[in-house]
Amino acid sequence: MKNKKKALLSEVLIFVFPLMALYFVFFILPLVEGVYYSLLDWDGISRTRTFVGLKNYIKLFTSDPDYFVSMGFTLKYVVLNVIGTNIVAFLLALAVNSKLKCTKFLRTCFFIPNVISMLIVGYIWRFIFNQGFAAIYKATGWGFFNISWLGGGNASIVAMVIVAMWQGVGYIMILYLSGLQMVDTSLLEAAAIDGASKVQQFFKVTLPLMIPTIGVNLFMVVSQSFRQFDLNLSLTGGGPGRQTTSLALDIYTEGYQNNRMGYAESKAVILFLIVIAIAILQLKLTKSKEVEA
Repeated sequence: MKNKKKALLSEVLIFVFPLMALYFVFFILPLVEGVYYSLLDWDGISRTRTFVGLKNYIKLFTSDPDYFVSMGFTLKYVVLNVIGTNIVAFLLALAVNSKLKCTKFLRTCFFIPNVISMLIVGYIWRFIFNQGFAAIYKATGWGFFNISWLGGGNASIVAMVIVAMWQGVGYIMILYLSGLQMVDTSLLEAAAIDGASKVQQFFKVTLPLMIPTIGVNLFMVVSQSFRQFDLNLSLTGGGPGRQTTSLALDIYTEGYQNNRMGYAESKAVILFLIVIAIAILQLKLTKSKEVEA
C-alpha cells in the first residue's frame, strides 16, 4: 500500500513539477527580486547598488506629488473601465445569446478588436480623436466632436475608457456568453410556470447563477486596468504634462527613462499590493453573493 502511495505521489510530482518550476521562475523569483531592488538605490545599469532600506517608500509617500496624480488618474480610469466594460459586455452577451439569425456574425464583429494589439489600437484612436473628430466637427458643427479628448482632465480619462472598452469588451462578452449558456433552462421554465416575468427570471434566476462569471470578469478587468500601459503610452503618452500618466507608465518612466530602477521597483511593489488587496476584497464580495445565491 505504501509503495502504491509513493508511486502515485511520484507521478503527481512529475506532472506538477514543470508547472511549479515555471511559476517559480516567472512569478515568484521576479517578485522577490523586485522587492529586493525596491530597497536599493540603483540605476538599473551599473553594478553599484546602494542599500537604502525603506527610503524609496518614504520618498514615494512624502515627496512625490506626481505619484499621487498618477494614482488619482489610474483609480478613476479603473472604476470607469471596470463598470463600463462589464455592463456593456453583459448586455452584448444577452443580445448575442438571443435567437437572432445574425448572432454568429455579431459575436465575430464584437470580438475582432480584441485580436488587435492595444499599442496599435491606441495609435488608431489617437488619429480618430485628433484628425477624424476634427473633420466630423467641420462637416456637422456638433460640439461633441470639438472636445479636446486628449487634452487632459476628465475627457482624457473617458477617451481612454472608450478605447479600452472598444478593444476589450468582446473578450469579456464571450466569457459572459459562456456563463449564460451554462444556466439551466429548466430553472427558467419552472420560474415561468410559477408566473415570473422575463425581468423577474433574469434578476431571480439568471443573475444569481452568473455571480461566479461576474466575479472572474471583474477580477480580470480590474487587474488589466491597473496594469494598463501600452494604451496609455500610444494614446496620450501621459500628457499633457503628467495629467494622463497611469501608474504603469509612471513606473516605466522612472525605471527606463529616469534610470531610477530601485525607486521604480518601490512603485511597482505598491501597485502589486493595491491590486492584490482589491482582488481579494472583490473575490470575497462575489463569493459571499455566490453562497447566498
